[in-house]
Amino acid sequence: MSNELTRRSFVKWGTATAGAATLAGLTACANSPASSEISLGDTGIESYPGEKGDGQWLTGACMNNCSCEHSRCLLRVYVEDGVPLRIRTDEEEDSIEVPQRRACPRGRAQISNMMSPARIKYPMKRKGWSPDNPNGEMRGRDEWERISWDEALDIIASEMQKAYDNWGPKSILAAAYSDIGEEYFDPIVCLLNAKGGAVHHDLGTVSLGAWPCVELFMTGSIFEAPDALSLAESQLHFHFGNNWAANKAGNTPLQLSYAQSEGGRLVIVDPWLNQTAAAIADEWVPILPGTDTAFCLGMMYHQVENNLQNQEFLDTYCVGFDAEHMPEGADPKENFKDYLLGTYDGEPKTPEWAEAICGVPAATTRRLAEEIAKTEKVDFFAGQSTTKIPAGEMFGQAFYTLAFMHGVGTPGNYVGWLGMHEHGYSTTPYCFAGDASNGAGKNPVNPLAPPVIVLVPNWGEITDKDSWEKVDYTECWQSILDGAYGRDSWPGGKKPIDIHVIYTGGYQNSLNSLPNANAGIKVFRKVDFVWGVGPFFDASRQYCDVVLPAATWWEKGNIAWSVNAETVYWADRIMEPLYKARPETEIAEELASRLGLDPKTVNTMTDAERTYHSFAGAIKMTDQATAAYEPLFTITQEDIDALGVEGKPQEGSITIAEFKEKGCYKTQRSKGDALTYRPFAAFIADPEGNPAATASGKFEIHSATLSAVVSSLGYSVIPPIAKWQIGDPDQGAGTQTEEYPLLLWTPHSLRRSHTVNDNVVSLREAFPQECFMSTVDAEARGIKNGDLVLMTSPHGKVLRPAKVLPTIVPGAVALQDGAWIRIDEETGIDLGGDPNILQAPKASGQASQSWTGTLVQVEKYDGPLTLEPDKNTPIVTPVGIEE
Repeated sequence: MSNELTRRSFVKWGTATAGAATLAGLTACANSPASSEISLGDTGIESYPGEKGDGQWLTGACMNNCSCEHSRCLLRVYVEDGVPLRIRTDEEEDSIEVPQRRACPRGRAQISNMMSPARIKYPMKRKGWSPDNPNGEMRGRDEWERISWDEALDIIASEMQKAYDNWGPKSILAAAYSDIGEEYFDPIVCLLNAKGGAVHHDLGTVSLGAWPCVELFMTGSIFEAPDALSLAESQLHFHFGNNWAANKAGNTPLQLSYAQSEGGRLVIVDPWLNQTAAAIADEWVPILPGTDTAFCLGMMYHQVENNLQNQEFLDTYCVGFDAEHMPEGADPKENFKDYLLGTYDGEPKTPEWAEAICGVPAATTRRLAEEIAKTEKVDFFAGQSTTKIPAGEMFGQAFYTLAFMHGVGTPGNYVGWLGMHEHGYSTTPYCFAGDASNGAGKNPVNPLAPPVIVLVPNWGEITDKDSWEKVDYTECWQSILDGAYGRDSWPGGKKPIDIHVIYTGGYQNSLNSLPNANAGIKVFRKVDFVWGVGPFFDASRQYCDVVLPAATWWEKGNIAWSVNAETVYWADRIMEPLYKARPETEIAEELASRLGLDPKTVNTMTDAERTYHSFAGAIKMTDQATAAYEPLFTITQEDIDALGVEGKPQEGSITIAEFKEKGCYKTQRSKGDALTYRPFAAFIADPEGNPAATASGKFEIHSATLSAVVSSLGYSVIPPIAKWQIGDPDQGAGTQTEEYPLLLWTPHSLRRSHTVNDNVVSLREAFPQECFMSTVDAEARGIKNGDLVLMTSPHGKVLRPAKVLPTIVPGAVALQDGAWIRIDEETGIDLGGDPNILQAPKASGQASQSWTGTLVQVEKYDGPLTLEPDKNTPIVTPVGIEE
């Protein structure tokens, strides 16, 4: 029997049975006895000393984006006859100095993901579409037909050329990541760039909340966090919105648990007793979503009232705390201390005042304020979602001010929103793979991209208001429907936008991931042509006219890559592309030829060259103080010859053969070593010789720069100091109405990495998509656990079973992020449970998403619709495509 027949039979069998709850069960995640059988989807980690058959163990990249580049983990995949059959994870010795890169349930379920019936098998065209009659209203409803690669590419090239000729590059929306890194590198975006560019919906932030500008302009630095060993020096870990056990689900919660075991007390402030709080926190402080600012102000008032603040630190390292230490030119009355005391507005920000807003008892606020003040070494952390609120910069300001009132920058005293230095955003990673592997410096750039400050337009460098386009994530869909985006205050005013073609690819599932998804569906149905590229038939691909099947990471591989500061991974090619899938590099080259472009312009390297540059560019740090690096890999001439590329031999710490065998290189750490990282230490040791990179050279509690930059965008107006104010009159705490009395927030789920993995049955069974609500709110509505409930906001409706919990703060409900949209066309109700159907589509501050605190109502459902358990709900596949 040929490999092709064996593989196809295997995949067909797996596809046919994927609707059963038993497929890829999670039972083997426990330490169960080893079985002698190898079965599809088995996610066990047992070691098999002698495999039966002629297979081999390969290293499979786990590209799940669990929480913005944290915790990508090691997978070992057993492959026989080209078919992946079993998964293991990191089994090397585990220690806090060199931890295992151990996969969570999402990583261990990757066989079921790669073999999912949601795989796009062939190039497809919507039956109701034609160039002369797009019939856009049938997108998401129509049947599909299989077409050849040549026909699909000809259609796409023709429609793209028509758009460029008739309306220009500003008529094309690239609902895809820009060319940003090896794991998200999309050569099709390079194709669009080479053809004249496209409009991207990536102005501002999605994952990062309102943190970047706050941290940069208040501290002069960005992406700062202590390393895991330094974190263990803290005696108190005071955390807002921390649920690392679900968000990151790799080493981070274990490292925090270690810090706790070293004597550090952990306090978590969060609307629910989440997995992390339940597992390891010493104290959980329930709070209404989006009200952390008021809580911080109440604690700081109590500290000032009792003279508990570190006044010496404030006087030496900060400006803006009191009238005697204001930045040059600032009004002394704008100081933070007088705002706390209510000196000029007549409203002292007492713990009792805070309690009325956030729900935290005043006595608790006072006790915790005193604990912070009396503890010598405190680690302050706030999760990214804590600033995903209207004018979320104000909580960022309050959070950093609270930390400055204690003192930071010395051993055990830290502040930040990344948590730990292992994050991929870290400015000084311990090791990383070569950025040149994605053709960095050679790829065509988008000519429509504006100059930016952090993530927002730099008005000072924009001389031609018509030269750039960049729509914000949050208001994107409504802006396209309205034909304009931005604000009247922008140079030249709002910018017109007229989209005719949408490309959805680049590893994004934008229709599912951006707020106001109902408006997104209208946009997809409005334009002339929508085409998509991806491995899976997710929501964004379901609403296309032509869809191309892309190879997964397991079907590409052969590259060294890194997405955190501690580890470089190897990715084998686990299997050949299933069905008719192709890598995006081939797709881009084929389209380039049809569009009159040199294919090498859009795909600047061969696969072998990418592999080589990922090795040659990989480096590891040898000294943190001097930021000294050296080559990571030893590359021999034989290695270069085997790849068939041009290159130079070099000496490093590990050979390529050893690296491939191990599957990853981990930074070797020890306590107090040369890699120890403590943020702001140089500034604290010598504030005159190493001033902060702020306007004043100090930490800025009063930051006119932050206020000016954020306010200039026109989404929000924020003061230069931390204040409590209603950031949006229609959203967030303090704006509830009788019609919409509850506040929505959207925690991460162990079922998905954002929207990835929602096609995996075992994860759907283990982690059903439910409406989390408090016992108090449920009883008031006659709702019991498991009842179907209708969640309604001004923007849409979602039907879900209720999960009634005593461990959620009353007044708020949660719907975990990422569930794939499944609209009932007759009622408009989403049966899939995507919170973006509900979330408010208003950009805020630095054009960041601000959906936490969307106003909703939850009622017991008594309508005609029914819901099967998620594990029994068939995964959406293209109607009309037969095997």
